[in-house]
Amino acid sequence: MAGILGTELPNAGRERLQTPLALTLGIMLLVVVLLIGLGLFVRATVSKAFTDAERIRLARTHIAQLQAQQLNEETGVRGYAVLRLPLMLEPYYGGRANLPLYVRRVRADLTDLDLPKVLPVLQDAARTNYRWVHEVAFPIVRSHRRHTALELRGKVYVDRFRADTDAIDLALAARTAAVNARAQEAVLWVGSFAVAAVVVVILAALVFTVQQYRLNIRLERERAASEEQRRRAVAARAAYETEKRIADILQDAFAERLLPSLPAVSFSATYVPATEQAKIGGDWYDALQLSEDRVLVAIGDVTGHGIDAVVAMNKVRQLLISYALLDATPDGVLERVNFDLVRSKSPLITAICGVIDTRTHEFLYACAGHPPPVLVEPRGRAKLLDFGSLPLGVAVKGGYQTSRVQLAAGAMLVLYTDGLIEYSRDLAQGEAALLEAAEAAAETPAPDPAAQIRDRIFRDRKVADDVAILTIRFLESSAGANLSRRIA
Repeated sequence: MAGILGTELPNAGRERLQTPLALTLGIMLLVVVLLIGLGLFVRATVSKAFTDAERIRLARTHIAQLQAQQLNEETGVRGYAVLRLPLMLEPYYGGRANLPLYVRRVRADLTDLDLPKVLPVLQDAARTNYRWVHEVAFPIVRSHRRHTALELRGKVYVDRFRADTDAIDLALAARTAAVNARAQEAVLWVGSFAVAAVVVVILAALVFTVQQYRLNIRLERERAASEEQRRRAVAARAAYETEKRIADILQDAFAERLLPSLPAVSFSATYVPATEQAKIGGDWYDALQLSEDRVLVAIGDVTGHGIDAVVAMNKVRQLLISYALLDATPDGVLERVNFDLVRSKSPLITAICGVIDTRTHEFLYACAGHPPPVLVEPRGRAKLLDFGSLPLGVAVKGGYQTSRVQLAAGAMLVLYTDGLIEYSRDLAQGEAALLEAAEAAAETPAPDPAAQIRDRIFRDRKVADDVAILTIRFLESSAGANLSRRIA
């Protein structure tokens, strides 16, 4: 460009042309630096939000266990008061032994989450339980006749205890909402700032265009139009590279997942972003231990890409886990999540919600328009399980149903998103390749079957869409432990 201008413009004209060019490039560089810095800030904010959310979910699980221990105490005393059978007191003694442990755990959770205002409520619940034990339970257990007055007093204490634990759970739910709001606000700030940055770049380019037009009045209109197109391409490229950097930063933050560690079941997972676009995807997976023997597993895919897909993905993950803590029936969880998504006009989302019982080797799951799970029985062939129902966010009545699968020791389940089988137009070919890869992974003792399936399928293929894979393997060595537990 300088060579062309040198033949038609004096030196002063070239210097005046270079000044707005340098100013424009400086503004674009400043915008890129600011967006990178803001992306790092958002990554830290989102990572902290995920960490806080995991801690809050654990605290709410402890609250539920605390309520369960008190209920065991009450049930045991009531049964004994009616039947006078010592066997009825077993839940009571179990609740008395475990309740102090969960009081300490909840106190530690509230301290870690910096909720000092809720600690007096927990102390009141502990004192109330102490009074119930000494003023109600002890007299009933020691007496040989019913005490209606004591039972009525016990109901007052029990209601007070439950009101205290419900207040603590509400405080944790409020903290969850605040954490989610901060994360979503940070992501939305990035989007707003990115739009503003593009506007600034375009305005700077327009200013440069005006200056150039005044200095190059004698140049042909065709050359001016070509130069304008080149400058806009540079601006578009800068915006593209900036969006890609932000996408990479956020993708790393969203892809961090912690899987449960259990003696009877092993989990592995992997996430593969698409190679053909620098957009943030909406694929995710989750595995959360609900109790000693039960684990919630979920996987899903949000339609579309970008910041909106990330926000929708984060929202549906939080809804699934929150409702599972209240009632861990897969169809009930999906019904509640679907109702919230329809009401908020969320984008279409496919998902599978399942609950694994490591003691009975049962897998309960419900499907919302998602590809079916794969089951590989020990020394058997891989097969696709039943699936169906509408995706989430389509209609208020989704018609979700829970399916039950009895699994043998050594069996392996594979949950995945559609990018794993839709890399070509032949869906049947994609499913066949998946079944073959699942069988090969199940036959080997590799510690990461999810990565093995990924590498086998995409060994000679390009990843056209985001892919998430979650595998659950029931260990062979756990069969004896489960049997001994049932005999005991």
